[in-house]
Amino acid sequence: MDKKDNLEELMGDLDISNDKDEELVFDDEIDEVNNKFELCLVGKFLTEKNLNVRAMKSEMVDLWRPARGGNIKMLIMGLFLFQFYYKDDMQWMMNNDPWSFDNAILVTNTIPAGVDPTKVHLNEVELWIQIFDLPSEFISESIGKQLGNLFGSFVMYDQNNNTSIWREYMRIKIKVDVRMPLKRRKKICSKYRKECIVSCKYENLADFCFLCGMLTHTERFCKKKFDGEIDGLVRGWGNWLRAPSRRGRRKGGVSG
Repeated sequence: MDKKDNLEELMGDLDISNDKDEELVFDDEIDEVNNKFELCLVGKFLTEKNLNVRAMKSEMVDLWRPARGGNIKMLIMGLFLFQFYYKDDMQWMMNNDPWSFDNAILVTNTIPAGVDPTKVHLNEVELWIQIFDLPSEFISESIGKQLGNLFGSFVMYDQNNNTSIWREYMRIKIKVDVRMPLKRRKKICSKYRKECIVSCKYENLADFCFLCGMLTHTERFCKKKFDGEIDGLVRGWGNWLRAPSRRGRRKGGVSG
């Protein structure tokens, strides 16, 4: 028997059926996940227009003025990575949203460890809203939380808005699902069956569709209009949803 026959015989005795089940287990001292995106946000602008990326970068840097600098990089068309070098800079930017460029609102999210930034969900944006026509006895933080979850998802109640004797509206911060139309008014009822209809206005609201109430496009590009789903082009939304400017506001964000 020559060497070749000997080798084939030895190979025939090997069992490789369990190879695919073998695992490599790292030692405990080795970090399995290192989140290099810890000081990064991924985001997109809700618009059907082509963005002037250079102008956007310049304006965002001018608005945010990060103490230790930052970087903005396009990941894929329309999707951006916002990198900070100081945690407080990133936190300040997140606390003072919403931000916008060319009247297009910016939706951002953090990037969990081990997740591809291009796969992060960008479905919610935080907005301050003002609730009107609310009976004075209903103006409280507990009621605000319930109303916040009615108009979106409650985030924060502005206690400072209650300092004056006359309170024209309640002010709360909510998360808005950008896949849904903006909510305009709701009927509420107390345990004593006292009913009223409250309306809301959105602070620092960028472009949105007056036909379907979506933040993702304007009336000109409304798919429902093209598909004939809206009869007579009835505009159920309008500029009246925008709250008047508040003193002390910065361009692109809110004073809080």
